[in-house]
Amino acid sequence: MIPLVDRVTLWFDKSIEAAVANRKKLLIGAGGLVIVIFGFIGFSYYREWVQTSAQKSFSEALRYYDAPLGAKTVITNETIEFGSDAEKWKKVAEIFDTGYHKHSSAGIAPLFRAYYAEALLNLGKLDEAISIMAATVPAIASRELQEFYALKLALMKIDSPKFQTEGLAALTKFANDRSSTAHEAGLYYLGNYYWSLRNFEQARAYWQQLVVQYDKPDAKQQSGFALLVKARLKLISPEW
Repeated sequence: MIPLVDRVTLWFDKSIEAAVANRKKLLIGAGGLVIVIFGFIGFSYYREWVQTSAQKSFSEALRYYDAPLGAKTVITNETIEFGSDAEKWKKVAEIFDTGYHKHSSAGIAPLFRAYYAEALLNLGKLDEAISIMAATVPAIASRELQEFYALKLALMKIDSPKFQTEGLAALTKFANDRSSTAHEAGLYYLGNYYWSLRNFEQARAYWQQLVVQYDKPDAKQQSGFALLVKARLKLISPEW
């Protein structure tokens, strides 16, 4: 079935073509145009309602994502707690998956999917989470947000023997791309990767780049990543 917005657009185009092709029917064409305009106005209100509804649903879903662990599971209008980690992430996966299918036409829909993938990751379903996230990243409208989720996807792939080489290549690309909004994070996590392998020379090379480029004394906001790596750099490079 052709989506509603495409059907309305097609209707609009045909109204214009008919009016131009036969000027004797211009009045009728104008009448049709008025109907189309009112249709678009109605559709714009509908779209606004869709976005607002999706945002409310997403905010409610985040309550489950942020919920702490307690002695037992408690879910009320005021409180959400879970008795176990597995129980929490199973519910989080359910909430975000349901939210995505309910609000799939909303602009925020890909974020429901991204959080669903993270819940799967916490349930130990790594390859399934990677599959979901890989399909989600291209659908994220914000370039900055898309890059950070692409970075997250790279880190997920590194943890999978099946996708490790691909993930490392993607992470290295972020670390080498100064134009990327995820460049700083890329340098940190790539250095962290080599640190975990006890390849301290490579770790130092990427972390030194991070500190030199982002740890500016006159910066409005100090680099959190630079603060994290300075202590480690001192362990492998006394001059730091």
